[in-house]
Amino acid sequence: MARLNITLPDELAATLQGLAEDKKIASVSGFLADGARLKLSYLRDAATVDELFGPPTPDEQAMIDHLVDEGAQYHRHGQ
Repeated sequence: MARLNITLPDELAATLQGLAEDKKIASVSGFLADGARLKLSYLRDAATVDELFGPPTPDEQAMIDHLVDEGAQYHRHGQ
């Protein structure tokens, strides 16, 4: 296994450490590894869709960008 030295915002690091201490997650590194695997699978799926159907049109890309921005705002406000 490789080791990476990463920097997280203080609040996120504290939250993850608290979850590990409370045994709600097995470990911070395992939790981050699972999240990275999930995100990579999304990226691979997106690349496969592009290979099958071509890249998104400008209208499709605008819709995707809008949905991603709304999702980020939704998660940022904790809803």
